[in-house]
Amino acid sequence: MHMQDVSARSEDAIINVRKLVALDIVFHGPVFIIGEFALAVVGASALGLFSIFFFLSRGAYPIFVGCYLLGMALNYVPLLVYAIAIVRRKSAREEVAFEVEHRGRYVRRYTLQSLLLLVPLLVFFLALYQEARSRRKE
Repeated sequence: MHMQDVSARSEDAIINVRKLVALDIVFHGPVFIIGEFALAVVGASALGLFSIFFFLSRGAYPIFVGCYLLGMALNYVPLLVYAIAIVRRKSAREEVAFEVEHRGRYVRRYTLQSLLLLVPLLVFFLALYQEARSRRKE
C-alpha cells in the first residue's frame, strides 16, 4: 500500500488543516487565498473588538457576537501561516497531489469539512494539535 494511501485513510475522520490550505491554493490561487485569510484575520478581529467595546453597555448579545468573531479570526491564523509557508515553498500541488488525483472524494470531503471554520477556535486548536503530532513523528 502506498504511504499516502495509509496517511489519507488515517486522516479520514477529520480535516487536515494544512491540506485544506494547499487545496485552496491549488484551486483558487495563492494571491486570492492569502488575501482571503489575511482579510478574515484582520476583519473578524476588528469587527469582534468593535462589537465588544463599542456595544459593551448594551447587553450580552454584542459581547457574544464579538467573542464569536474573535474566535473565527483565530481560526484563520493557522490557515494564513500555512498559506504563506506553502506559497514560499511552492509546494501546494505536491502536498495535495494524492487528493487532487482522487478529486471527487477529497475535494467534496474538504469542502464539507471546511464548514468547521464556522466553529470558533476549533480549527485553531486542531491545527495546533496536528502540527504538534506531525513534529513528534519527525
